[in-house]
Amino acid sequence: MLPSDLLLVWKRKGVIQPRYARLSDDNLEVASILIEFYKRHVGEKKKVLKEFASELEDSGYDYRFVRGLSFLLDRRSIFKSNDRVSPVDLRKKTYKVIEKSGLPTTPEQRSRIIETVATELNVTAETVEEFFYADLESELVLEKFDPLSPRELLQEYNLSLTQTLLFDSTELNFTASGNWQKILYTVKKLGLIYEAYRDGGFWVKIDGPASLFKLTRRYGTAIAKLLPVIIANSEWTVEAKILWKYTNEICDFKIESWKHHAILKKPYVPAASYDSIVEEDFAARFQALKSDWHLKREPEPIPADRQVIIPDFSLEREGSKVYIEIVGFWTMEYLLRKIEKLKKTNVNMLVIVNENLVCQKVADLEKHARLNVIYYRDKIPLAPILRHLEQAFREVRAKQSGFLKDLQVVFMEPIVNFEEFAARIGVSAEAVRAALSENPPQDYTMMPNSLVRKDKLEQIGKKIEEQIGQIGRLSLSQVVEIIRAEGVEDATSTVETLGYKIAWHGISPEKAEVFKPESKSN
Repeated sequence: MLPSDLLLVWKRKGVIQPRYARLSDDNLEVASILIEFYKRHVGEKKKVLKEFASELEDSGYDYRFVRGLSFLLDRRSIFKSNDRVSPVDLRKKTYKVIEKSGLPTTPEQRSRIIETVATELNVTAETVEEFFYADLESELVLEKFDPLSPRELLQEYNLSLTQTLLFDSTELNFTASGNWQKILYTVKKLGLIYEAYRDGGFWVKIDGPASLFKLTRRYGTAIAKLLPVIIANSEWTVEAKILWKYTNEICDFKIESWKHHAILKKPYVPAASYDSIVEEDFAARFQALKSDWHLKREPEPIPADRQVIIPDFSLEREGSKVYIEIVGFWTMEYLLRKIEKLKKTNVNMLVIVNENLVCQKVADLEKHARLNVIYYRDKIPLAPILRHLEQAFREVRAKQSGFLKDLQVVFMEPIVNFEEFAARIGVSAEAVRAALSENPPQDYTMMPNSLVRKDKLEQIGKKIEEQIGQIGRLSLSQVVEIIRAEGVEDATSTVETLGYKIAWHGISPEKAEVFKPESKSN
C-alpha cells in the first residue's frame, strides 16, 4: 500500500479507478532513473535520495507518482544510522554538560560544550556535530538496495495504488480461475468476513473495512494483503464498492485479468503439491488413460450452506461435470464434519473413502441422491469411477438432447458453428451435432463441425470454378484458402460436397490438387 496522500484516482459518474501508470517509454524512463540512482548511491543519506526525487518532480512529473515510486524503492532498501557514534549517547552527554554549564547563549559557549562532549567520548568535535541527529529518518544511510526492473516497479506501483483504494471499500467481490485453496486459506488467516455465492461462476464477497465499526485500519490492510493472492491466477475479476471520503459517496470499482493483468505485478505462486501420494497416483493414472474427460485439481469451491468445500478434483466432459472428494486418513471428528458438509451440496459428487474409515456415518452418504461413495485400500480404483462418469455423461446428454428437441430455432446466418452455437445455449457441441444431424434445417448442408447454407456453398463453388476454369486444377492449399476466406472451417468436406475430387501426390497438402472428375485426364 501507499500513503493515502499519494493515491491517484479518476472518478466519473459513480465509477472510480486508480490512475494507473502506463508502461510507456516516459514512465519506464522515470522508473529506470530512480532505480539506477538508488543502486549508485548505496552508502548515501536518505535525504540525498529524496532531494533527487524532488528534482524529478520539478521536471514536470506528478509529485505523487514520483514519490510513490520512491516510497516503493524505500521498501526494498535497508537504512541504518551510522553506528560509529550513538546519536542517543551524544544527546544524553550533551544535555548533562548543559545541565552543569547552562544553556549556551553565544557561539563560543556552544563550541565549548561540543568540545567538552567530544573529549569525554573521545571523538572529534566534528563527529559530535555530524552524528548528533544521525538517527533522524533523513540522516539514515542506505546500506543495501534490492533492485528490480523498471517494468516491475511500475507494476508494483499500480498494485499498490489498487490496494490503497481498496482500503476504503465497503465490500469486495471476486472470482478466480483457481488457487482457491490458497485464497480461502488467506481469507480465513487474515480474519476477513466473507460469504460465497454463485453468479455465473463461484464468487466470494468480503465485507469491507468501511462497512465495519472498528478495526478499520487493520481490516483494510488485511484486504490489501488478499489482493495479490487473487491476481496470482491466470483469470480473475475483482469488484468493489468504494466509500470516497472526500464526497462521502459510494463508487464502483472493477478490474479484470484480461484488461489489467499486464500492468499489475503478479506475485510468484509455487505450484501446488498434492496433499497425499494417493491423490498424486490417482491423477497420474487417470490422465494416462487419455480419456475424453478433463481432470482439474482443486477446482472452484462448492457452496455448502454457509460454508464452502474445495473438492480435490473435478472431471469435465462436454457439459458434464463430476466432483471428486478423497477422504484419507483423518480423525473421526473431522470425517463427521466433512460428511455433514457434503450432504449440503447439490452437485454430482463422487466421494472416495479409505476402507479403514468405514463407519455407519460414511455409509449414510450413499443414501444422499447426489453423493456416491467408492471405497479403496491402497490405491483408488479407476473402473468404478469410469462407470460413474459414463452414467453422468449419458444423463447430461439425454437432458441436452431433450432441451434441443424442444428448442425452436430458426437460423439466419449463412454459417452455424456447432461449438459457438452450443456455447450460446449452454449445451455441448456434440449434443448440437447429434440433434442437427437427426433433424437438419432446410436450406443448410451438414458439415462435421458446422451447418453451411446452400446459397453460401454455391457462392464458394463459383469462386473455386472461376479459378479452376483457367488452368483446370488448383492446389488443395489454394482451394482451402478460398473456402476459409468465406468463413467455413470444414474445408475438405466442402470440397467433396461441391463435387470436387482431391488428387494426392504424397502426404503434403501443398502437392495435392483439386479437380472436377469429368476433367481428369486419362
